[in-house]
Amino acid sequence: MNIPNARILMITPFAKVQRGNSLTAARLSAGLNATGWQVDLLSLENRNWPEQLRSALDANQYALAHGFHALHFGRVINSQPALQDLPLILTATGTDLNYDLWSGHRPVVLAAMSQARKIVLFNDDYRHNLTSALPQFKDKMLTIPQGVWLEPGMARSRQELGIAADEFVFLLASGLRAVKNIELAIDGLSALHRLHPRIRLLIIGPVIEQEYGRAIINRVSNLPWITYLGEIPHSQMTGILNLGDAVLNTSHSEGQPQAVLEAMSLGKPCILTAVPGNLNLIQTGREGFYITNADDLRYAGQTLLNSPALLKEMGQNAKKLIEARFTLDQELNAYNRLYQKVLGSYIFHS
Repeated sequence: MNIPNARILMITPFAKVQRGNSLTAARLSAGLNATGWQVDLLSLENRNWPEQLRSALDANQYALAHGFHALHFGRVINSQPALQDLPLILTATGTDLNYDLWSGHRPVVLAAMSQARKIVLFNDDYRHNLTSALPQFKDKMLTIPQGVWLEPGMARSRQELGIAADEFVFLLASGLRAVKNIELAIDGLSALHRLHPRIRLLIIGPVIEQEYGRAIINRVSNLPWITYLGEIPHSQMTGILNLGDAVLNTSHSEGQPQAVLEAMSLGKPCILTAVPGNLNLIQTGREGFYITNADDLRYAGQTLLNSPALLKEMGQNAKKLIEARFTLDQELNAYNRLYQKVLGSYIFHS
């Protein structure tokens, strides 16, 4: 049972552009509203978000505030000190831990972690590493893996995209920014394409960093076997992902690769860089492969190409893994328990 009349404010840096933060916040706000919480979602993309937040705080509307991404949430807390009167939950999502915490932004990230009553991480690797680096936060940290939320959407055909039935399609669903290391996917698959000209690569996602995005788009414009589809509404992603044979993530670092989880839920094996956020997601050789360079990617892709039986088996294993560890119900139940625990403690001690 939820705390009576508890209204929750979720604060996300992004809601319009499809990024990990925006999809996670949308998934949780919709899911938790459906389970009985009163959740409002505030995006920092709104020009008047400070006024909206001040008005809500002045009206004493909320019992709890839940922020996504430690750097962005820390900046909000700094600009709106009254927010600290509420119990705060922070979900750390990737770049805040992989980069911002170790950069000049460290004081803001640490302040957000200090002010939060609980810090949610997507995987135990982050929790163990942060416990060693920042033992003062050990009792605040907990792991809640992301849940997969894919709308059925409209079916798509390969013919629409000019893809032949016998071509092997690799999927890379990612915004175009440097941390995603999309050139590794292009380099590794270019070597494979020279051996197997019937492969294709679909890149799906918005341009997030303009200069990087232009460089990638210019490069793939000269490679007819690669198609950049741009940003696809999340409601249509099922139809696109179903066109592929395997899914890639070639990032330098990750929070937890939501698009990979979604593709795996549809029975697609994965090829992932062996970096924080990806590590320990799968067992290499069971649901897919870990790689460290372009040669590894070429070899992993060739292994899947050469063995349809292995491709099918790994795809089935990937789907089973999602069903066992990454369901939306599991994620929502974990946040439901967390909200109740934090609010119960807050009400008791107030």
